[in-house]
Amino acid sequence: MHIYRGYTRDALDRQYNVRLGIPDFQDYFDRFAQQALTARSAHPHLADVPYGDDPLQTFDFFPAAANGQPLLLFIHGGYWRSLDKHQFSHLALPYLQAGINVALINYRMAPQVRMDAIAVDCATALMHLHARAGALGFDADAIWLMGHSAGGHLAALIAALGPAPVKGVCGISGIYDLEPIRLSYLNELLHLSPGDAIQASPLLRLPPPGVKTLLCAGGLESDEFRRQRDTYAACLRQSEHEAAIAEAPGAHHLSIIDVAADAGSALTRAMLEMVRAG
Repeated sequence: MHIYRGYTRDALDRQYNVRLGIPDFQDYFDRFAQQALTARSAHPHLADVPYGDDPLQTFDFFPAAANGQPLLLFIHGGYWRSLDKHQFSHLALPYLQAGINVALINYRMAPQVRMDAIAVDCATALMHLHARAGALGFDADAIWLMGHSAGGHLAALIAALGPAPVKGVCGISGIYDLEPIRLSYLNELLHLSPGDAIQASPLLRLPPPGVKTLLCAGGLESDEFRRQRDTYAACLRQSEHEAAIAEAPGAHHLSIIDVAADAGSALTRAMLEMVRAG
């Protein structure tokens, strides 16, 4: 029986089961962790700064060489239930080299908390960083969000919720429509109701006017991940938002992290150009 856009439950599960399509997924995670450790060792930074009482409510902050520069805030993926900011520290490198501050946040995850609490955590981290802009030495009026996979969803969602002003969002293999997530195996831990999926879908909650968006999904990703990107971009453009797409034709859902960490990739160059244009 078809349950969503012509997919059966099994077919929909396959669309979103990233690890099923990447047999060596653990090799990617292991390498990311090592690259991230090397990046942290090479760059002075503030580690595990609390923005709440839970051990997961923390951020890392990598300062730029000069004060008053923009901030890029990165939100990790893991389907709202796994992974950690420490696995992605190396994504800061192209931006630090360009003189841009970088923060990476952790947040509470399912099944400990539900989607609304996860979104509140990310919004609280953003508000905390915005309030500390002077102390941390970055421009409070030049905050940019970036997220991968579930982190792309959270970046787009908190930009729409507007707990603090942001200039733009970069969604990498992001999820902007939660209805297929609600209907898939992922909901066994997330427990999204139909109303939850509506309330937390960036596709239905667009950012304020003037917020720019850059979207990317790998050419080797599932049809659904590419549809998520294209549908969200079309929705933004119909609402007169600026929405650009960066291509990563040879990337899948994990190797796109390598694209994001590469200073010379089309994705990184497009993001740096967007930040510099303000």
